[in-house]
Amino acid sequence: MAELEAITEVQADPRKSAIQARQYGRRFPLAAGKPIHLGRDEGKMDIAIPEDDQISRFQAILAWEPGKERLTVQTRPPMPPHYPTPPANQTLIFDDKLKKLVEAPGGKCVVARGESFWIGQTRFTLHNDGDQEPDSPVDQTVAPRQEERTRAQLEDIPFANPGAALRAMEQLPATIRAVNSEQGLFRQMLKVVMDAMPRADAAAIVRIPADAPANDRRLVMMESNVRPNSSHGQAGFLPSKRLAHRAIVERRRSCLHCWSPDTAGTGAELTMADTHVHGVTPWAVCTPFQDGSRYALYVAGQTGGQWNLLEKAAQDKIVNDLTQYQKIAELLVGMIETTLRVSRLTQQNKVIRRAWPQSLWKYLDDPDELERMLAPKEHEITTLFCDLRNYSLFASQNASQLLQAQREVSTALSTMSGAITDRDGVVAGFRGDAVLGFWGWPKAHEKQVEMAARAALAIQGRLTGWTQAGRCGLGLTHGTAVAGRLGAHDLAVVDLYGPVVNLTFRLEAMTKAFGVPIIVSQQVAELLTAADPYGTEMRTRPLGKVRAKGFPEPLWAHELYSTQTQRFNDWQQEEWAAALESFTSGQWADAADRLTAVFPDDPVAHCLLRVMDKTKRRPPSDWDGSFAPPGPDGG
Repeated sequence: MAELEAITEVQADPRKSAIQARQYGRRFPLAAGKPIHLGRDEGKMDIAIPEDDQISRFQAILAWEPGKERLTVQTRPPMPPHYPTPPANQTLIFDDKLKKLVEAPGGKCVVARGESFWIGQTRFTLHNDGDQEPDSPVDQTVAPRQEERTRAQLEDIPFANPGAALRAMEQLPATIRAVNSEQGLFRQMLKVVMDAMPRADAAAIVRIPADAPANDRRLVMMESNVRPNSSHGQAGFLPSKRLAHRAIVERRRSCLHCWSPDTAGTGAELTMADTHVHGVTPWAVCTPFQDGSRYALYVAGQTGGQWNLLEKAAQDKIVNDLTQYQKIAELLVGMIETTLRVSRLTQQNKVIRRAWPQSLWKYLDDPDELERMLAPKEHEITTLFCDLRNYSLFASQNASQLLQAQREVSTALSTMSGAITDRDGVVAGFRGDAVLGFWGWPKAHEKQVEMAARAALAIQGRLTGWTQAGRCGLGLTHGTAVAGRLGAHDLAVVDLYGPVVNLTFRLEAMTKAFGVPIIVSQQVAELLTAADPYGTEMRTRPLGKVRAKGFPEPLWAHELYSTQTQRFNDWQQEEWAAALESFTSGQWADAADRLTAVFPDDPVAHCLLRVMDKTKRRPPSDWDGSFAPPGPDGG
């Protein structure tokens, strides 16, 4: 995945005292296949730069094309009714011939990896996901003082002067309420960090890519906040990779480093004089998140006096003072972790409310009961699988109208999931362009098979065009399965495991071969008949003894249909039963005659005839009445 790096150099404005000169940096992942909105509005933009008042609320639309390795930027025209004094609204690119920035023609430009464009006070650069930052000069020197402390150890250290920290933390409630994204939380928290640590020159959220091995020194700076008049602001802020990897990967605890210009006997490559740092001691604190994300809060600055020229008492005082910053950093990291966890759970609950029937919503507000429910257990489950077939072909056939095609598919998926939850079913998730729903969790319901069947018929009725075109099928089974949270522990997502689930997939796949919208298992057919023996609402008819992939024994499959769209009258049902009996027992001549004479337009009859035609309507010597239904193309 590609990322867009944004570096904003905000200049102080004497007319606006609230605007502080500061450098802000951040990275945004780029998603392919959808427009990406860029602007100042944090609530509505995919890429938000709220500090740059020279960027409009909705500045530009970006499109990332991974196949062509390019990012297209299209500036939106200004909208005077909404902006009495609109921003310049220009996109600039560097002209190699003129050796200066020029306005992109028509507000449109295309950039490749490593290239940049400028809007307002912000430079945007296209990167690979996981591209590392340049090496920090301090990593070529030595850190004679290194302190490490766990979260518990820092909690035991009292605040020496809590005033500044407490004043900064007064902002936390408003900060937490204002954010609506992970990036927004990082941005706001770094402002709190800079207020709480006045001696810090820069702060950042850094990340070690998840796929980086232990000896890989990659480091990505996700968000940064730099005082422009500091050494980091003038020379560019480059966190120490050695410190970050030590804190995040090796030690997994807060680490403090103080660097020295004295390299005697250390084998260091550079002195601080070589890096243009004189008469000061650079320092940095790196505090890793404890949630396994490989993120960390990195804070850096410098203190007066060269480390090697200071008395030990002065060195100890510097470390003690900076330990207070370690304590503040650990506290803020804990706040970030908690806020992210709550935010993710909130977003997750919103998703769950769309996937669970309203009767289960009450459990979302009872963590203990929810945790009990999510524990994997065996249940008698009724499963329904609905699949939109040939979506890739459908998309290619509608390539000139992709958004319209996507909306049609999205509507179909919403129809499926809505039919399930409206009838007290649970949506286990989306398998590509398919939906898996089930009944019987967290406890069995005496009418769960009937509710599942009604959901299947409702989907068929609402997606008539899809089912008639053979682009949608439904499978329905009932049996024992493990239900509960089968994946990540911090997700309240319910999934299923067991042969009954696999059988649902197999029956759905057979709908295309048989040419019917809904196929159910033998047990479902028996339970539906027992609940409604006269078939006043829905009926089933046997399709034959089929062989399903992954199942050693053949099993009976049945079509489910509504009495409102009844396919046969009573005498035809008797004829069907007789024809199927002849087919299953190997009396193929009689079966072929009945199917051809009575059911000339029935797709199921055509499927059985294709089975017989494969062996010239003579049953093979090992015929046991079971078969793998061939599709219309013979496959």
